[in-house]
Formats: sequence, C-alpha cells, structure tokens
Amino acid sequence: MKNRDIYRQDPASIALPNNGVAAMTDAATEDERRTLRFELEHFVCEGQYRDGLVRILDSWLEAQGQPEQPAAWISGFFGSGKSHLAKMLRFLWTDHRFPEDGATARGLARLPDDVAERLREVSTLGRRHGPGLGLHAAAGTLGGGAGSSIRLALLGIVFRSVGLPESFPQARFSLWLRKHRIDAQVRAAVEAEGAEFRRELDHLYVSPLIARALLAADPGFAANEREARAALRAQFPRPDDITTDEFVKAMEAALAPDGEMPSTVIVLDEVQQYIGEDKDRSFPVQEVVETCSKRFGDRVLFVGTGQTALSGTPALQRLQGRFTVNVELSDHDVETVIRHVVLAKRADRENDVRQVLDASAGEIARHLRDTRIAQRSEDAAILVKDYPLLPVRRRFWEHALRAVDRAGTAGQLRTQLRIVYDAIRSTAGERLGRVVPADFIFDQIASSLLQSGVLLRELHETIVGQADAANPDDRIESRLCALVFLIHKLPREAGADIGVRATPETLADLLVEDLAADGARLRSRVPVLLDALAQKGTLMRLDDEYALQTRESSEWEAEFRTRQSRNANDPASLAPRRAALLGEAVSKALNSVLRPVHGRCKEPRRLSLHVSSDPPPDGGSDVPVWVRDGWGAGEGSVLAEAREAGTDSPVVHVFLPKSRADDLVRLVATRNAAHETLEYKGVPSTPEGIEARRGMETRRTEAENRLQALVAGIVDGARVFQGGGQERFEATLTDKVREAGGASLARLFPRFGDADAPKWSEAIKRARRGAEHPLEVVDHQGRTEEHPVCAAVRSFVGAGKPGREVRSHFSAPPFGWPRDAIDGALVGLFAAGHLRATVNGAPVEP
Repeated sequence: MKNRDIYRQDPASIALPNNGVAAMTDAATEDERRTLRFELEHFVCEGQYRDGLVRILDSWLEAQGQPEQPAAWISGFFGSGKSHLAKMLRFLWTDHRFPEDGATARGLARLPDDVAERLREVSTLGRRHGPGLGLHAAAGTLGGGAGSSIRLALLGIVFRSVGLPESFPQARFSLWLRKHRIDAQVRAAVEAEGAEFRRELDHLYVSPLIARALLAADPGFAANEREARAALRAQFPRPDDITTDEFVKAMEAALAPDGEMPSTVIVLDEVQQYIGEDKDRSFPVQEVVETCSKRFGDRVLFVGTGQTALSGTPALQRLQGRFTVNVELSDHDVETVIRHVVLAKRADRENDVRQVLDASAGEIARHLRDTRIAQRSEDAAILVKDYPLLPVRRRFWEHALRAVDRAGTAGQLRTQLRIVYDAIRSTAGERLGRVVPADFIFDQIASSLLQSGVLLRELHETIVGQADAANPDDRIESRLCALVFLIHKLPREAGADIGVRATPETLADLLVEDLAADGARLRSRVPVLLDALAQKGTLMRLDDEYALQTRESSEWEAEFRTRQSRNANDPASLAPRRAALLGEAVSKALNSVLRPVHGRCKEPRRLSLHVSSDPPPDGGSDVPVWVRDGWGAGEGSVLAEAREAGTDSPVVHVFLPKSRADDLVRLVATRNAAHETLEYKGVPSTPEGIEARRGMETRRTEAENRLQALVAGIVDGARVFQGGGQERFEATLTDKVREAGGASLARLFPRFGDADAPKWSEAIKRARRGAEHPLEVVDHQGRTEEHPVCAAVRSFVGAGKPGREVRSHFSAPPFGWPRDAIDGALVGLFAAGHLRATVNGAPVEP
C-alpha cells in the first residue's frame, strides 16, 4: 500500500490556490473567485474559529436596536488564520453568490448548526434595512500602505466594495455623476472613443475624454475643455486628509445613496501593523470607529485584526474601549486546519495506518526522548491524524520556524500549510510506513532564509554542496548539515531552550524516514559521517555536538580554543571563580530563609552566610551559617568541627561535596574563553563575522546554562550539621537550613520564650496612654500578672529608686527578647514615674 492510498483526496490532485495566505480580495476576477471558493470549501469552522464567529455574530444580534454596535478584534500570531477568519466572515455575512454556477458562500462552507443559525438571523434582520438581503460587506488591509490618513484609507476600502474607485477625488466625482444621473452617459461617451472609463478616471484632472464627455452631458459645467479640467481639479481636489464630517458624508453617499444604510460589516485587516508602536496612529483609528458606531448605530460592525490582544501594547490599549469583542487564535486551531485540509484520511484506511505505527512504536518513542519536545501521552490521539508527519517533528518544525522567522513571514498556518502540502506530495508514492524526515523543512524555507539574511550564502553552498545524487552518503551529509544549521538557530536561553542539540543520536532520530528499517542503520552510520565532515572542516565539534563552520568562524574557533586551554590550565584563577559560583548559588538557594521571624511576636532575625575556610566570628545576635566546599575542606573535618562546637553552638555548618570537578573546570573554562573571545573580537560588520559572533554567544550561553545546572546540583547535594554534629535530613538545602536556623535561634536565645507574646504593640499603646498596669498579660489559665520582662528591666536599670538617672542605652535586647518588649517595659516605667529621661540634657515630660 502506498501513502497516497490513505488520503481522502489524492495529494497529486490537491492544489493550494492561495498558497496558504488569505488575501483580502473582493472576488472580482475569476482567479479571485476560484481562490475564494477553495477557501470556503476548506474552511474548518471548529475550535476558536467557530467560537469567534459565534461571539461576533451574537454581539451584532444583541446590539440591534441599541445606539452603538461594539467592534470586534481578532488576534493571533503571524499566519494563525486571523485574516482567513475575517475574510470568511465577510463573504458569509452577505452569502456571496458565485456567478459561474450560482453557488453561495454559506452553501459551500461546512458550518456548524449554531453558526448557520446565527447567519440566517443576520439575513432576516438585514432584510428590514434594505432591498434583497439588506447586507453589505467591505474588507481591506490597512498595513503600512494606508498612508497618514486612516479616514481616506477606510473610505478607499468602502468605495471599492461598492464598485467605486478607491481614490477619494475619483470616487467623489463618480458619486457626483450618479447624483446628477449622468454617470452612464459620461461613461458611454468615454468608452465610445476606445478608452476604459475606470483607467481614464486615474487621469481625472488632465483627461480630455472625460472633459469632453462631461461637457456633452452637462454643457453648463464649464465653457470649454480647459475650464472643465480646471473645475474638476478645484471641485474634486486630492487632500492629504479629510475631516470627520467629510468622512461620514462620504460613507453615507457610498453605502446609503437613498438614505437607508444596509447592515454592514467592515473588516480592517492588519490594524496593528498599521499602528505599530505609534500611539498617534491609534487615536484616529479609535475616532473613526467610534464616529461610525455613533452615527450609524447598530447598522455597521467593525472587525479589526492584529497579532496581539489589545492589552498587549500601549499603542493598542486605547482601542480596548471600542473593540470589546475579542477573538484570540492559537496553535491548536492551526493544527486542526492542517489535519482537515491536507492530512484528512479515509476512514477505511485509518486502521492500516495505526497498525504500521503500532509496529514502530518503539522507534517513534525514542526520538528526541531527552528533550522538551519528546513524545507525549497526548500524541497517541493525533498520531494517525498527523501521519506521515510525526508529532515530535511537527514540534521541531514549529520551534525552528519561529527561531529563523525574523520578519514574521514564516508564520504558522500559511507556511505550515504549504510545507505539509509539499511534504505529503513528496511521500505520496512511498510505501506505507515511510514518514517525512525533519530536514524536509530546510529545502522549503532555504530561499526565504537566504533573502532575509538568516542563512549565509557560504553556509547554503556548504549544505547544498554536500549533496550528490549518485552517492547516498553525500546526500546524508547534506541533510546532516541542514539539520545542524536549524538546530543551532534554536534559542538556548533558560525558559526557551527545548534541549535539542546537534548530537549524533539526535540527528539520526530526525533523519529517519523508514520507521521499520532506518533507525539502526542511521545510528551506526551518522557518527562516521559526522567525523568525516569534521575532518574536512565542514563541521566543527563542540564537546558532544556539531556546528557548521565558515572561514570566519574557524578563526573565531581558533581564538576560542587558545583561550579555553589557557583558562583550563590556570588553577590560580579557577579557584576564586569556582568559589564565587558556589557562593552565589548558595546565597540564591537560601535567600528566602535568611530573614526568619522568631516566635509568636515575629521578632525579625537574621541568618548570616559565612562562605570561608575561616570560622565565623563569635557573639552577636545573628545565626552564623558557615559554608565550606569539598575543594577547600574535607567532609570529615567539617563534621568533626561541628561536633567539637557542642550542642549549645548556634553555628549551622553547610558542606558542599566535591562532585563533577572536571566538568566544573571545563565549563568554567569554556564560559570564560567564549566571553574573552567575544571581547577580543569585538562586533564584526560582515554577515560572516556576525554569524560567527552569534555562534560564540550561543556557546557562552550554553556553557553558562550548563554551569548553573551543575552548580545547582552540587548545592542540592549539600549536607547540613548543627553544632554537636547532628545532621539535618530535610528534602532540600533550603528546608535543611530553615529548620537548622530555627534550632539555632533556640540555642542563641534560650530565655526568649519568657517574653514571647504577640501583643507587645498593644502593651506599648496602653503604656503611652498612661495605663495603670501597662505590661499586664493574661496567661492561658486566665490569670493576670506583670510580665517577667518588666521585672527584668526594673532590675537591670535600677528601677524602683525614684530620682536615679539612667544613662544606659539598649543597643540590643537582653536575652534576645523582642525589642517591642523592652520598649514597652521602659515606656511603662517612665509613665509610672520610676524613670526620668533627658534628650541632650533637656528633661522629657512623661
């Protein structure tokens, strides 16, 4: 059985007339109508496409009879299908009829019942507003070509929808001819002289044919042709912008010549691209939509599109009050469209596909298994639907496309639809069980990557130059180089890194085509071919992976290798760098526990990190956390010192084991060498130099990420001991130190519990109000007595002896008691007259 036998439609007969890109056309030509027909027949009205239509139509229906109609905003990444959805709404709204056979848009599209029902209701309500359906639609792309005037740009879209010229002067002239009922006569006179009237309108101010035809239809317009042309220029000038009032009048003249506005949807595609980051452009968009909504009430519905939600950028946020119906498209909808349009399988062949895939389940499961895009449990539900694409490779394609997509032209739906279409055609003649290899995508996008500068011509020649149809190994070498290029374009920053590296095993996984036979063969052959490419200088080996090499990058590589060797063989410089790395990692891991609160009164405390081979200083109210590592101390000596300190010692001993020492040296040397190379080489100006620098930046990032992960692993394996040698066995270093710190606080402040109460602030307030017993507390048995801290302070400062002056200043609470407790006691004694206070010698009254 061949792959082509499993599809509902033979891949050879499938055509993509729109190339995966929805253009806002008016279906005026035969080609445009053929494309529209294809789009309607293959419109997948499911998921958020369906929900979006329901939401927009419901909003319009609910606003009938209201003074204003809310506008809708369709958002989604480049190529997500937002323009396609907006275009479908435009033609479904009017139920566009094809002149060739009388087919209608709603008849061609496979619509869910809820969408079809709402469209019928739209038609019913529309009949009340005008002849026929009483519905009208206009659509166009704003983009960067809209010029400085949104009013003129929008009028151009509206004018075109009713068969008028887009240009404001020509459209006004045509409307003037219609108003005076001489448009047919003028048109006939111009065409009688062998000219096309619409083309002649482009030369309105200088056309002798229009001037003569106008004078023939209206002799009183001017005395002669010259004056007629001058009058046209004066009466129908070409403005840079128009007022809001002129805009509204022109809209009414175009859409409601008899005074009755039809129910109209106006689609403005790429509004965000038009606005950009310019807040000054968002205001006229808001003003135009608001003016139309208020002037035409429930008759006009605006639909705008953009890549992000309205809250995504400051320039778009001012539109939020007007575009209140939001539709956001996602990756899931793109995949649904592709499965319905291109990958749809025959129901009687699905079981054949499933059997082949089940037989190769082990091979499929091992592909990229140590990465973030490896096989997932949910892949089982789409494996047959996606065949001959494997879900893991689909995810690889998505990430690769985003990584190389500088200008947003390699968007999801438009590019993937075309790539998938070409992919199934390329495998249609193969036997069942042969899938699309991951490198297929390179040939599909290579030309656009060359144009955008993402792919250097030298690298392209290197990749293509490896291919030789007569030599299978050469062909594999070319494919390997293509995959290496794509993999090195993937981001490696933390959070964005999917873990795919250009290693022999990964490359072999991505090359597999025949699920039953390719795996073992490629996994033994690929390492040999990679080594051969490295020996030829085509690739360079970076630890356990490979990268493409240019003449410029080889110079950078030589500089890097020299500095890497120098760093790796300089233990004097490595030691402080290692210590700094470990210290930073410990500090980061313990940051959340270094400021604990003590007791019920939540007295602030501090755990003091001490990263040194020397012991921390004695005394003080902080809990010392003494951190040492296996490079500077032995685990036995750390444990012996902890035992020797005794069970009264508050010191927390942290020991970082010496593990993966060679890897640590290598990664530190690699990171430093890459950084030094970047500093030494500077910022190049040639494309080759820029590419070489980008590769070195990637290497530095990669080394930094691996280094951080390695150091985090060392820190996670830390052992923690209390004074006396008791080890903490909590799950993480953070938990160990948190619990050890709590135990050390009890050792450091053994009498803290005597004064620990949560209501000291209330005691102070009562003391300051002159309460008779400001420090009274109620114990758990309900007895009221003076708190012990009061007696302690009395004794400490010699209270009870009236007239004695106290010059003492408490720099720290005795016994670690809460400072609130001391303050409360002093305030109470002062208020009771047992103490008197002076500030700079001047008495302070109670």
